[in-house]
Amino acid sequence: MKDDTVYLRHILECIRRIEENTAGGREVFIASHTLQDAVLRNLQTLEESTRHLSEATKSARPGMDW
Repeated sequence: MKDDTVYLRHILECIRRIEENTAGGREVFIASHTLQDAVLRNLQTLEESTRHLSEATKSARPGMDW
């Protein structure tokens, strides 16, 4: 099992990439299947990383929708 900091960093990196890939706005995003695929892949990776977080880490942020 990896340390939660590895997963948390991975989650933050996915968020950064999603923000970067959507910075051009809705129209640019909708017009590019490549951007859509990149965002979708990062959302999937983010979700997978959250599943690997320990219950202790998740419990420390009860207001977060993990």
